[in-house]
Amino acid sequence: MSNQQRFRYQDFTDPKTQLVTADNNQNAHDIYCPQLSCGCLLLRTSFGTLVERPKDKTASPPNDEKSDPNGTTNSKENINWNNTNGESTSQSNVEYWQLTDMMAFENIGFSKTIEETGLKYICCADCNVGPLGYHDTKAQEKEYLIAVNRVSYDVSSLISENIV
Repeated sequence: MSNQQRFRYQDFTDPKTQLVTADNNQNAHDIYCPQLSCGCLLLRTSFGTLVERPKDKTASPPNDEKSDPNGTTNSKENINWNNTNGESTSQSNVEYWQLTDMMAFENIGFSKTIEETGLKYICCADCNVGPLGYHDTKAQEKEYLIAVNRVSYDVSSLISENIV
């Protein structure tokens, strides 16, 4: 994929229009690991639906912010998980790409379930960076959530049109 151009959420001038399809609120671009040095494709175009959820579950697991969901230190790129980009106008919500079937992912990893919360954190299957999102095993409806501001996007088509 020599033509691939990847950017993080904060690199977009208008993410609501550049990352979301106008007709069905789905991801308009392939979604990749946030580490630009990792080429792991996480989710193909139009497989995730933009939703808002409370940000209390978005916090990093109870270890270091730069640790992967399995507790090992991530010494690769410094990714700021606590930036506010991707938070909705409501201070208590965050935007996510929602999937209802884990088989819709191209490549993803999960932490062990955190006993106290029932959460499984989602990470990159290739480099273990995360958490990128979570799956609440105690929730009534099955959903897998990837934070819009914790991944990168292949926007080659936008670059060729000089939109980014």
